[in-house]
Amino acid sequence: MKKTLDHIKIKDAEFNYFITLSPSDQLTYFFELYEAERNMQSGNINLKQFFNNIKDALDNREEDSVEIDLTKNDIPDNFSLVDILIDDKRIMIESDSLRAIRKVIRKFMESGYIMSRDFKLEKTFKEDKVTRYMRVFKIINHGSCFSYN
Repeated sequence: MKKTLDHIKIKDAEFNYFITLSPSDQLTYFFELYEAERNMQSGNINLKQFFNNIKDALDNREEDSVEIDLTKNDIPDNFSLVDILIDDKRIMIESDSLRAIRKVIRKFMESGYIMSRDFKLEKTFKEDKVTRYMRVFKIINHGSCFSYN
């Protein structure tokens, strides 16, 4: 029977992430990989405990430093609101700021979405739009967020 360390497989993307960590974080990451592989081999996977840990972490986290109450309608001037509608085949993004739309599109691409702009569908929605800019994209595929280029 192989040792637990022999079963740990690290892909290129994980390794690239690993080398950016500080030495103490690298050690912590290594121990987390080791513990995960040991649990996989022993069959000692406790999903209930896992989800309880996530719930506790979310309950105990610090609140975001910026809170916006949308019911008051007093949103700071330096914020650009973006409406995003997503279904299985398309993404529609609306905003009064073209810069904000470009940032959202870039985030989708960085997350692994392969998209193409759907000009025909944009024309059909153009009459009903309430913001200055609107973009509709057809989702071609969703892959890994890591690019090997």
